[in-house]
Amino acid sequence: MKSLLRSMVSLRWLNEKIFTMVLICVGGMLIGGKSYAQEFSITKVGAPGPVLVLSNSNTSPGVGLTSFTVFTSDIPQGTLIVPKQLLEIQWRTTYYPDSVSQRVQFCYYRPYSSQENCVDIGSGSSGTIYDFNNQSFDHGARVTIKHYVLGGVPPYTRPAGADSVTFRYRY
Repeated sequence: MKSLLRSMVSLRWLNEKIFTMVLICVGGMLIGGKSYAQEFSITKVGAPGPVLVLSNSNTSPGVGLTSFTVFTSDIPQGTLIVPKQLLEIQWRTTYYPDSVSQRVQFCYYRPYSSQENCVDIGSGSSGTIYDFNNQSFDHGARVTIKHYVLGGVPPYTRPAGADSVTFRYRY
């Protein structure tokens, strides 16, 4: 009877040790799997509209807009609620060939916010911007490219092509 009792105690001790080891291994795999950040990108393309030319005055520019919104369908499944970090935004702008002059603004909006943060960029050029990396990024974030067009061939001046942005981020 004593030996049976000893066997049961040592078997219980062995089962507890095995359970603890399995728990440590599974926990290590879960924690280890989360420690590797994955990078993703979302590319959007759109053309700004034609701009009504009222005069060649520098005081009343027309504005051609292109807006790019990050939708929930742009985010990989299973990562929707995971916090994301913006790494950079690559951009390419078009230009209005028949205008007298142009000024272009790149504006970033945090998710579901109407507060814009803008920087000037070149017309008909491309680049990468890091200015907004310290701001939140997720579905609902938006970029607007504003083409301020001065003068041109009446009644409308039209863009030569499209604008595009690529959001690079990780979680």
